[in-house]
Amino acid sequence: MHRLKQWVLYARRKQSHVKNQLEHNKLLKVRCNNNEGEKIVKIGEEYEFTFGDKFFGTTHYSGKMDQSPNFKHHQEFVAYDASWIKALEATCKWIAREDDIYLSQDGNPPLRRYVWDGPHLFKN
Repeated sequence: MHRLKQWVLYARRKQSHVKNQLEHNKLLKVRCNNNEGEKIVKIGEEYEFTFGDKFFGTTHYSGKMDQSPNFKHHQEFVAYDASWIKALEATCKWIAREDDIYLSQDGNPPLRRYVWDGPHLFKN
């Protein structure tokens, strides 16, 4: 029965969202390694992709955000990693703001995880 529970855990659909909360009508360009290509997200909108974890919990999606004008400010980020998730429900909400990039998981308040054009801040 334990194996069945483990399979159900990894078979559940996961979601990753990227929301544009930039100012001055800036567009947000998002590229993830999920085969959906480049997406342009308007201010106040969000890009969402849904996926299933790999059976052994090794799912990992990374990507890059660029903000207009001229898309000169950018940041590579880890959109989702199965090792972060402890619960059955897994939703990662990335929020691009003028100051930095934030992550909210499963309805918790957003925490700063990246700075534009800067180092990776995420710590498990």
